[in-house]
Amino acid sequence: MTDSRTLGAGAFRPEPAHDPELGALLRDVVGETPHGLVNWTTLAARICDRVGRQAAAPWWSYATQWERRVIPLALAAGIAAAAALWTTASASTTQVPSASALATAVVSGTPAEDAASQFARSITNAVDLAAGVPE
Repeated sequence: MTDSRTLGAGAFRPEPAHDPELGALLRDVVGETPHGLVNWTTLAARICDRVGRQAAAPWWSYATQWERRVIPLALAAGIAAAAALWTTASASTTQVPSASALATAVVSGTPAEDAASQFARSITNAVDLAAGVPE
């Protein structure tokens, strides 16, 4: 445990002052620490072994823990995205008249006021003005 590369080394410095009241309350609830019954060397070795294995684990080992949950979610998200694209593609086939259609109507003899009002009606019918996108 003298290895300075140990994960979390020095993370708890400086140690806060011990609170005697809290210590007494914990001893009342939990009991005294069985210092003589614990093999501290074995405990330290088990902790260091576990930390070492966890630090040496590649990044994808975490992904394998989640694959049973993530794969169905990714599939559902893909289906939802495909459905959204499908409906967006079919909605964008609405023909929105252009300004050149208005100019053509005026040049062909339609009064400018009638052509402009017809153009405005066709635009408001084809576009959701609140969202600014075709319906």
